[in-house]
Order: sequence, then C-alpha cells, then structure tokens
Amino acid sequence: VVIDGKPVVMDLDAEKISTALGNLISNAIRYSPAQGEIQIRLSQPGNGVCLDIQDQGPGVAEQDRLRIFEPFYRGERQPIDAMRGSGIGLSIVHEYISAHGGRIELLPDTPGAHFRIELPHALKS
Repeated sequence: VVIDGKPVVMDLDAEKISTALGNLISNAIRYSPAQGEIQIRLSQPGNGVCLDIQDQGPGVAEQDRLRIFEPFYRGERQPIDAMRGSGIGLSIVHEYISAHGGRIELLPDTPGAHFRIELPHALKS
C-alpha cells in the first residue's frame, strides 16, 4: 500500500467514513494480485478533500460500471480463490459518502479499479 497526501481535519462521522474506506481498501486487497500495489492519494482541491484509491486488479467490467453501487450487485470479475462477497460493500460506501454531502465515482480502469471520493468542507491543515 502506497499512501500519499497530507493530513486533513474534517467534521465527519468517523465510524461511517472508516467503514466506507475499509470497504474500498478491502476490495482493493481482494482484487489485487499477490504483489500488487494499492495507491491511496489524498488531495485538497478548493475547500474539499479528494481521496483516490487505485488497485492493480482486473478492474471493473464495462457492463458492471453503471450498477457497481447498487445493493447486492456483484460484478462479473470475481477473484477465483477468494470468498464471494455479499454485494453490499460498495452500496454502503456510496450511502455513507453521500450522507456526508460527498460523492464517489468509479474512474476509468488504469488498468485496475480506481475509485475517487470527494468530500466538502475540509479545514486546511
């Protein structure tokens, strides 16, 4: 795991944000190859926070991209040797980020999955 960015102070629900980030990082670990790199980048554009989480897994199949945040939806590209997930992890991430006035999006594969979270109202450190 490679982490890049300066600490940020925000008023948020730590439990919900921890759960959301935990789900994204858990997925990145699950889908990445054994020696794959997971990148987590934090930046502060304007008065908000941008968090990018990118893995080196197979990415998200084109036909799954529009439904990836739906509850109980499981994409086509599943790890062969891993236990199959419930399909609620990314819907929880979407719900918790939205509850903070933020948004999450799935960016084009490069080649793995690349999720971006944008949250408003960061206090400059």
